[in-house]
Amino acid sequence: MAGKKRIAICGFNLESNRFSPTCSRWDFEQSCYMTGAEITRQARLEHPSIHSGVCGFYAVMDETQGRDGWEDAPAILISSTPAGAVEEEFFTEFLEELRSSLAALGPVDGVYICQHGGATAVHTHDPDGDVFQVVRAVVGPDVPVIATLDLHSNISDEMMAAVDMMIGYRTNPHIDQYERGAEAANCMLEMFDGVKPTKYRVRLPLVAPSVTQLTAEGHPYGDLIRLGQTKLDDRVMNITILSGFAFADTPKNSMTVIVHTRDDPAHAKALAIDLAEAGWAEHERYRPSMITLAEAATRAKLVGEDASTPSLVFADPADNPGGGGRGNTTHILRAFHEAGVEGCLLGVFFDPALVRAASEAGKGGSFRAQFNTEEDNQFSEAFEADATVLGLFDGTFVGEHGMAAGKSVDLGPVATLDLGGIRIVVITKRQQCLSTDFLSAFGLDPAAARSIVVKSRGHFRAGFDYMFPPARIHEVDVPGLTSPNLANFDWSYLPRPVFPLDAEAKWDRSMVG
Repeated sequence: MAGKKRIAICGFNLESNRFSPTCSRWDFEQSCYMTGAEITRQARLEHPSIHSGVCGFYAVMDETQGRDGWEDAPAILISSTPAGAVEEEFFTEFLEELRSSLAALGPVDGVYICQHGGATAVHTHDPDGDVFQVVRAVVGPDVPVIATLDLHSNISDEMMAAVDMMIGYRTNPHIDQYERGAEAANCMLEMFDGVKPTKYRVRLPLVAPSVTQLTAEGHPYGDLIRLGQTKLDDRVMNITILSGFAFADTPKNSMTVIVHTRDDPAHAKALAIDLAEAGWAEHERYRPSMITLAEAATRAKLVGEDASTPSLVFADPADNPGGGGRGNTTHILRAFHEAGVEGCLLGVFFDPALVRAASEAGKGGSFRAQFNTEEDNQFSEAFEADATVLGLFDGTFVGEHGMAAGKSVDLGPVATLDLGGIRIVVITKRQQCLSTDFLSAFGLDPAAARSIVVKSRGHFRAGFDYMFPPARIHEVDVPGLTSPNLANFDWSYLPRPVFPLDAEAKWDRSMVG
């Protein structure tokens, strides 16, 4: 690798749920909208708020090249909490901002794109492909371009063609974002030394429900990813196996196997087909298993009455803000309240109007809490109960567990409410409950709780596992924008037939061109 290398940094991060409200500039500004030197500053902070993949990329480059041995050229990086399709006007503005900021940098030797890969826009199924094509058009055909992707990415032909490598996460919950950014840096260094990546993709007619995509031992998706990692060698640079994101509802939805080799396209194809075959052999395992709401209320009631039994976590995967849910459905809250559940914590409930009402009542004040007074989503049903304000907070903290560990988190103004047997963390910036930090940061003690309800699909597991083994976690089957029961939705664009929606879906290696 001759000479000091100059590397552009950019990215667009959105997971789009077609059934959720559209996503605007405001949504990104609430989460992450960084340009220029602020990207670099955040990437090197002890407790950053920026995507961990960027931190991993910078760390490897700094460690291997020295801070003076490479030149970072940060352009623009934006992220939103998962929402609906991005608005056309804003996305067009963003593409122009990306194009102009990259062009203003002048010549670069490489580009790292920190991307999600699961976005849609109101005018296109493939805004991620548009981002990749803009990058390629600006920097030219010969500059190495490497993207990291969430494993919920849906991959298009345009995405495949525009970048040299797409490196997907290997863990769900996503606790390896830093490591994948580091891997992207190491792969780019290989390219600077003359390695030419070649890749091949195989798509399966499988759209896995969210709760079947865990990567811990014994889960089919994790087993497939681990099988892929055993194939890495001198010929194979990276194996990425993406589960996809069902709620994007696009023609490119699928589980996707991508094999990157060191200038060996034939081996990339053969290995990708072998891994796809292994994945399809287990497709029947991708069926969700949840408990009913009535069963959840009964279990929570019993555990609240018997302190000698282990405490439990109840997950609400159908209202996961990490998948486009609003984070404010009241099905579990209402059922637990009506059942007289005691010793329960609920985190986190998105309702800015309720936070304002609690602030007016003041710490220690009592009032009639009215939930969802400003939401008109079909699943954001009203609920009210007498409440006491336990505390009021600015909503910022540094996480200690799971995906929040070491990260600066901002939930906006927060109120904690006591509804009798249930204590709730109410937030102003919509996010999922990633860890016990989302409770303990606001004066609630997860260790003392008899039951905990989390608005999250699965990422919370990494932040609760030190207290709650899988046997004490139950996913509850309730309505919502992110319900794992895929038959609940009116799909428009999913390629059919697709498993598990269509039991007759078929695949074998002869179908690969």
